[in-house]
Amino acid sequence: MLNFDGEFDVNARSEDAYNYVSDPDRIAKLVPDLISYTKIDGNNMKLTAKAGVSFIKGKFDLDLKIINDEKKENLKLEGHGKGTGASVDFTVDFNFKQNDGMAHIKWNADVNVVGSAASMGGRMIKSAAGKYINKLIDAYKQALEAGN
Repeated sequence: MLNFDGEFDVNARSEDAYNYVSDPDRIAKLVPDLISYTKIDGNNMKLTAKAGVSFIKGKFDLDLKIINDEKKENLKLEGHGKGTGASVDFTVDFNFKQNDGMAHIKWNADVNVVGSAASMGGRMIKSAAGKYINKLIDAYKQALEAGN
């Protein structure tokens, strides 16, 4: 199991930050190398994206579920995906607070990769997963700051 976490402040209201990540159409726009997505309902979607480690690259088909909080302070994303030589299960927890006109967002991701791609070595998998997650978080910050 791999764990990643972080926090950041962004010039937005915490409610807007929550609303952004709770919208399947907006989440899909954040995914690097997205091939396609289908919104099943307000909380579930299917995504296909390019992913890989080093020279092993392919498509991943992901099911993603959004678990909302009525107070709009916490949100969880749960996902399961299969791709070339690997499968992945993950959860991402978000916490939103308003702080001096800025949204303060804490996040924590647990990722479990299994299959032949996972046997390449923990450091290589962790590095690739970390880069992918950082791309997602950076795209999220930029979208919030742009008011999209």
